[in-house]
Amino acid sequence: MEFAGTVYICPYCRVQRTVILLLGLIMVLPMARHWIVQYFASVIGFLGAVVAVNQNFMGWVKISKGEFAFNELLYIDPFLLSSGSLFIIIGQLWLILKRHDAAHQPS
Repeated sequence: MEFAGTVYICPYCRVQRTVILLLGLIMVLPMARHWIVQYFASVIGFLGAVVAVNQNFMGWVKISKGEFAFNELLYIDPFLLSSGSLFIIIGQLWLILKRHDAAHQPS
């Protein structure tokens, strides 16, 4: 999608999409329970979450200044997209780390 030019081009969005992709790949790997992989996922996930929060916060700054307006095309609004990516990244990271806990639960 990035190379085809079908997605919104912005450095924040690129980082968030890359983090979502990397976490998705980690989720399907069988070695996702290893502590090194979970540590790597945590670092990558927190990077993506910080970027998403920073992008979202810029929207809140505009709201405070009274300058905020949604994009004409609502589905490419940076404020909404950063909120959605934050939910996805935190959810992926939670599932990756929860997998480790579920493996150590007694039956």
